[in-house]
Amino acid sequence: MTDSQKPGPLSGVRVLDLGHYIAVPILTRMMADLGAEIIKVEAAPHGDLSRFMPIVKNGYSGGFIQHNRGKQSICVDLKRAEGAAIVRALARHVDVITENYSPGVLSRYGLGYHDFRQVNERVIMCSISGFGQDGPLKDRVGNDTVALAMSGLMHLTGEPDGPPVYVGLFIADENAGVHGLAAVCAALYYREKTGIGQYIDLSLLECMFHLHDTAIEFYVMSDGRLNPNRFGSHHYLLAPCGIFKATDGYVVITVLDHQWETFCTTIGHPEWLADPRFATRETRATNRLILAKLLEDWLQTFPSREEPLAILEKARILAAPVLDIGQVINHPVIQERGAMQSIAHPGLGPVALPKSPFRMSATQVMIRNRAPLLGEHNERVLGQFLGYSAAEVARLTEEGILRQDPRVRELRAAGEIE
Repeated sequence: MTDSQKPGPLSGVRVLDLGHYIAVPILTRMMADLGAEIIKVEAAPHGDLSRFMPIVKNGYSGGFIQHNRGKQSICVDLKRAEGAAIVRALARHVDVITENYSPGVLSRYGLGYHDFRQVNERVIMCSISGFGQDGPLKDRVGNDTVALAMSGLMHLTGEPDGPPVYVGLFIADENAGVHGLAAVCAALYYREKTGIGQYIDLSLLECMFHLHDTAIEFYVMSDGRLNPNRFGSHHYLLAPCGIFKATDGYVVITVLDHQWETFCTTIGHPEWLADPRFATRETRATNRLILAKLLEDWLQTFPSREEPLAILEKARILAAPVLDIGQVINHPVIQERGAMQSIAHPGLGPVALPKSPFRMSATQVMIRNRAPLLGEHNERVLGQFLGYSAAEVARLTEEGILRQDPRVRELRAAGEIE
């Protein structure tokens, strides 16, 4: 048995994935790593539009490859009755259905939760949208950036006297995908006990809002008098705690309250202990920028950041280098713990991808296969579950109800894919 055939904790779970772009593909890529079988339904004629998102190499999108590894692809015209009927028929054979179309879109095609439940009462369906399936903004278009703006996170990100700034990744989409995984697994557990399926309604906005920690409590517990703002590179409650410039880059340092004396002694500045500006946690926070400048002056006395970080580590002070993407990919902690896995892909060779970060003692969590080409599994999926013949699949393809990347035929003929 190969590693990819070893059972995962979700082995035996089958998912009909109508997701596109990022949020739902994140959810189902983790389910795939956990062993679930994912049938990705892509809307004809172009399929998941993330197939065209940069970076593209030899006609393949890196983003699509990362978020859709381990899945099967069928490409169906959902707007045509025969295409929608295929998807409804497949719903009889799955445990979970996932989607992130705008609310109401799939229902117009006869592909809403109530439509699927008529053919499969046990099915669990998870929808991710900008603002949820009901409420005053359900019909408003939303995406990652809109959710960040309206969740308060963007307001808290940046310098105090500057504009709000982006976070460096599509964190609202990614976060909703992780929330989706938790909700689907909880629903599967509930169904295991009761036999009852259910509908899950997640919004990007609420999933982001749910992540807030102290900011909401400052507002709530002060009866609205304290409305937190951006605080830039240095935390407003604890100092020193932030991002500091060293000779050859940046570092992060956090000194907990009980470590203040140890910290000052460790870095050779015991006189800071007698400085009234730094006497208490509150005064250190008030004078955090002054303290940050003094700490950066200390960092600048070293030729690189390695030595001061080693000094702080020896004293058990929280500190680390700020790594760029290349540095973190090649860092020993990523490499030696196997946080990335290379997967062979036709036309590209081995492609290194980040694995789902779940480490389990009894079950295998890993990337089990590459990302599919558009409609690559039309014949396999429709034949296996619906009994369609090769001639019937060919007819549906000729009529445009099914689509398939022409490279599928070429690569099969060349023996590069099955």
